[in-house]
Amino acid sequence: MANTWVPAGKVRFMVKDSTFKNINCFYIEGKGKTYKNYDWFFKVRDKYASFVSKESLKPTHFVRRVREGNFSLNYDYSFDYKNKKAVVIEKKNDVDSKETINISSCAYDLMTSVYFARAIDFNKYKIGDTIAIDIVLDKKVYEGVNIIYNGKEIIKTQHNKKINCINFKIDLIEGTIFKGDEKMSVFVTDDENKVPIYIEAEILVGSIKVFVNSIKNTKTKLKFLN
Repeated sequence: MANTWVPAGKVRFMVKDSTFKNINCFYIEGKGKTYKNYDWFFKVRDKYASFVSKESLKPTHFVRRVREGNFSLNYDYSFDYKNKKAVVIEKKNDVDSKETINISSCAYDLMTSVYFARAIDFNKYKIGDTIAIDIVLDKKVYEGVNIIYNGKEIIKTQHNKKINCINFKIDLIEGTIFKGDEKMSVFVTDDENKVPIYIEAEILVGSIKVFVNSIKNTKTKLKFLN
């Protein structure tokens, strides 16, 4: 029996110039939500945002706001790579708690890790090669999360346009949406832009496929094959 795919939600990513505590930064934001007619099944209203130092290309501050079903959390992370520490403030029921965790020099939050993966020069790697990074999530450091190069492929967009893409897979961290021991497969344009075109992954309530719908203000013009 073939899978039946239905449009259930949307995600928007944005990058712009910004500052945080007088540090020149890139502001990277991702927002995801289910469409209202699917909220009854599993309502999602998530926001992830990072202030990334233009000098070091590492996060200085990370915000995570999660509303998934009946689950919610509010985290603010402040990174101190000099002392290899991160201060995490958790907000719950109008009460703030603070915790300091140890991090490595190659630890990234969720948003910055996505852009780190896109910036990898995969031409230096062979299919199956891995690049390991540490990801900071839920006041923990997940060490050795693998980014696996899976070759190149022509992908057809949601608007039936073909484009050359790089495919890599990322180990998923088990949580409220994703299963453990699974991988997310990401296809980004094989050019300077490295724009995500298509993503697929297993989740707790099934599978998801994500297609890009619109792209604005790329570094170079996208080169479609038709």
